[in-house]
Amino acid sequence: MTQSSRRRLRVPSFLLAAVLAAGCGGSADSNGADASAPAAEPLDACTLFTAEDAQAIAGESIAAMSSTLDEARGRDPGQCIYNSGNLTQPRILSLLIRPHRNAESAKRAQESGRSTLTTMAGKVQDIPGLGDGAVWVGGQLQQLHVLHGSDQLIITVQSPDGTDQLERARRIASTALSRMDTVK
Repeated sequence: MTQSSRRRLRVPSFLLAAVLAAGCGGSADSNGADASAPAAEPLDACTLFTAEDAQAIAGESIAAMSSTLDEARGRDPGQCIYNSGNLTQPRILSLLIRPHRNAESAKRAQESGRSTLTTMAGKVQDIPGLGDGAVWVGGQLQQLHVLHGSDQLIITVQSPDGTDQLERARRIASTALSRMDTVK
């Protein structure tokens, strides 16, 4: 692991919330799982999307992002966020895992969020051949929402230059999906 991938960038909780808020909707409780979901060991997003993966995709040094809430309560294993920019020009690469009761519940959550995402970004595009269903939300959100069984992956790849980040998001999704079956 390189020196740059070990350093942590501390950011205020509201900035992390703004980045992840775009992945809103669908879940019944505060940690993203349906209230009636069976208790299971949550997947660790940073196992599915490592600092080395983020650095390779970003093409530059990265820093793991944390908030004061993370430091007080501990890191949420369902999310992993990296920044390859700085506080004024962040380049966000993140993976958020939303577990649901079953595959049908995950699919309903993704479909119900579609209108909200369309309102926020203008266009939601279906991405065939990725997971059990995937949609790209471009615009300022730059998110890929991917279904895998009862899990919903929300991948954010944001850059201040506004460049379409779909290919980078696909790479993160492919990496995470390939690891999911081996760690469950």
